[in-house]
Amino acid sequence: MSSVEPSVPFVKAASGGWRWVLAYGIIVILIGFLALLNPLATGFATGLLLALVLIVYGVAALISAVSSVTQRGRWIELALGLLALALGVLLLFSPYLGALSLMWATGFWLFVSGVLQIGCAIRVKIDRAWRLLLGLVDVALGLILLFAGPLTGLAFLALMVGISFLFRGVFLITLALGLRRAVQERT
Repeated sequence: MSSVEPSVPFVKAASGGWRWVLAYGIIVILIGFLALLNPLATGFATGLLLALVLIVYGVAALISAVSSVTQRGRWIELALGLLALALGVLLLFSPYLGALSLMWATGFWLFVSGVLQIGCAIRVKIDRAWRLLLGLVDVALGLILLFAGPLTGLAFLALMVGISFLFRGVFLITLALGLRRAVQERT
């Protein structure tokens, strides 16, 4: 037993719930493998998800514009809502464009982040080597993404999504097994 014992409600909830968490973890790992094995499908799904997020945001912003108290807030929300809605509809019909825009945005972010890390490494002595290394890696990855062709970009996006899902699935399985162990220790 550990020094901090789980409470009785926690154990009751975990006694049946750990199986669901385990199943969820396995499903997430399978999705991660599918993302790695099929970059085109991953790009398509990512683009569709971005389109749906933009459409929902656009509708919410338009509703906010109609119900806005101030005139300035109304016009800003109206403009942002119409822009998000237009982009969402465009990406709905061309999901790969959305996936590629995420790839380019990620490349730009990595490049800027790397330049800032290198600048910090030059100015600060603490962890200089690590900051310089991370900065150089970020700059290199950013430039690769910014100048990569569409297929390379989609493959990189699929790699990021796949690895993220694999790690998340491993975490969920570890959590489920920990919950099961807590239940077994308690009973």
